[in-house]
Amino acid sequence: MNKILLITVFTLTSLNFYSQSNKDELLEKDIAGIVEEIKFMYHYDQATREYLHFQTFDKNITDSIESLSKEMRDNRSNFTPVNSDSLKNKIWNTYINPMDQIHTERMIEITQKYGFPSAQRLKKFSKDSIDFNPLILLIHSPSRFSKELIEIAKYEKSKDRIKKCDFGYLLWHLKGRSDFQPMLDNGYEMAKNEDGTFSLKAVDCE
Repeated sequence: MNKILLITVFTLTSLNFYSQSNKDELLEKDIAGIVEEIKFMYHYDQATREYLHFQTFDKNITDSIESLSKEMRDNRSNFTPVNSDSLKNKIWNTYINPMDQIHTERMIEITQKYGFPSAQRLKKFSKDSIDFNPLILLIHSPSRFSKELIEIAKYEKSKDRIKKCDFGYLLWHLKGRSDFQPMLDNGYEMAKNEDGTFSLKAVDCE
């Protein structure tokens, strides 16, 4: 049995094993710890990437810059992107890529046990505000996890734990980001903007 088949068999076996119990009940029972852990992973993911663009970890500053128009962002004089190629490479190789792998492995573990912890499911059980999207952690997953995650995503969508648009967005990433078809097949359409350009727009996400 080849390695890819072994991974698929193991993944589906793990998913089916945990499906014997009620995953919503498991998630509700452990919700506080799960929310804290995913929130930490999400903010680490975002903060390290935003530092490359703004050279600050101050969320108030990065949010205020991102809310500006493109012209104003391009013309800002403070909080400019990291220019040093050696530092950019060090940030990616030391702080981003290794943690992307760790976060992906942990998200697979969480999904196998609780089902995919979408923001909607977390909001259903958590008393805390869910102001982050766990899907981003899989959107930044290393390519070596793609085959395993495609099987997981298909299974979770069949159980209605991943919405159509999220499924399409994730497939777009897992299939190499070279073709928008996975998104167009799952709730998105190409819409014309006021300036004449085109962009993807989510129109049917249920």
